[in-house]
Amino acid sequence: MALVGSRELIRDINEKTILKEIFLEKQIDRASLARKTSLSGGTVTKITSDLLEKGLIRVIGESNSTGGRKPILLCINPDFGNILGVKIGLGYLQLIITDLTGKILSQERKEFGEEFNPHKISYLIKEYVEQKNKNHLVGASVAVSGTIDSTKGVVLDSFILNWKNVELGKILKNILKVPVYIINDVDSFTLAHLWKGKLKKYKHALVMTLGVGIGGSLIVNGNLYTGNGGAGEIGHMTIKENGNKCSCGSYGCLEAEASFESLVNKIYTKSENTLLKEYYKTFKNTELSEIDFIRLSLKEDPQVSHEVFNEYSTLIGTAIKNLINIFTPEYVLIGGEALEFSDYFLDNSVNYARKNAFGNLGERVIYDVDNLGPKAWMLGGVYQVIQEEMFYIKV
Repeated sequence: MALVGSRELIRDINEKTILKEIFLEKQIDRASLARKTSLSGGTVTKITSDLLEKGLIRVIGESNSTGGRKPILLCINPDFGNILGVKIGLGYLQLIITDLTGKILSQERKEFGEEFNPHKISYLIKEYVEQKNKNHLVGASVAVSGTIDSTKGVVLDSFILNWKNVELGKILKNILKVPVYIINDVDSFTLAHLWKGKLKKYKHALVMTLGVGIGGSLIVNGNLYTGNGGAGEIGHMTIKENGNKCSCGSYGCLEAEASFESLVNKIYTKSENTLLKEYYKTFKNTELSEIDFIRLSLKEDPQVSHEVFNEYSTLIGTAIKNLINIFTPEYVLIGGEALEFSDYFLDNSVNYARKNAFGNLGERVIYDVDNLGPKAWMLGGVYQVIQEEMFYIKV
């Protein structure tokens, strides 16, 4: 019996290996699959035949022949099933549905205001799926700010949402009836860039996201480093002694000094502009309110706004410098909603880090900005579902 089990396990491993290679190559013939996976031609033929019968792959055409019959090209069948990707932000949901290759079929943003009830949010997600999903749902991934126990699907601490030990994975699995993966939002953002962006070119990299909160992640030896859970919480490094109180309870955290909320409060305190003062009175604790206030301040009181952004640029530059000194990355990727205002801080931040990092460490780094846009927050989770449900053996 153990032998049968072993044979079945080996066959499953070979199937997942072939499936992943087809996914990565986008289109490939059987002979090339055999070379790349080091499996026999017979094994590849048998497994690909089974995958075609299951509908997981399909024939896409023929490649050029060097003599004899033209090789048949295989690809992932994008219509086999769909995947849901979600980001829960401050007062909003960003949702996408993709096919099995990660191609976005539907996307939507839903505002839910200042009521951060996980059950209410979960039913908003269900409502979106019922309205937009037109195929079998393979799985779902939800990106949330904070520390996450991905194995159990629990949001341990999300200070932005004021959640602690929320079993979000269990709630959503009961509602959606599919596998649900809960992931840190910056980790999801980073995975998207590992799959689709420039991160895959570098073995050691740092990702930093700036906006309502400040987050980060680390790439070590080409893989996302999660440590013992919570790795990359760079927004909660102390940047200023006896500084502002942070949502985490500490004082002087980078997030407390350089989040959108902090920018808004600094501009409000320093500005004497009547329109800004009045607008602040209607302010709501949502990301859109903060962004709208910053946009308005740049128009109505540019002098104060530029002064606050100069301070912001130094804080961000100091944080990048410190991280370079500790991790010595080859590549630093900066993303997040704050890139809308990059003209007012980014060059100064990078120059500060480049000049003040130890020795020539700052000069050896390639600095870059997100080129995938808002979809990256959800796409990384989608690719995690693809990995877990299609490529991994569960024993």
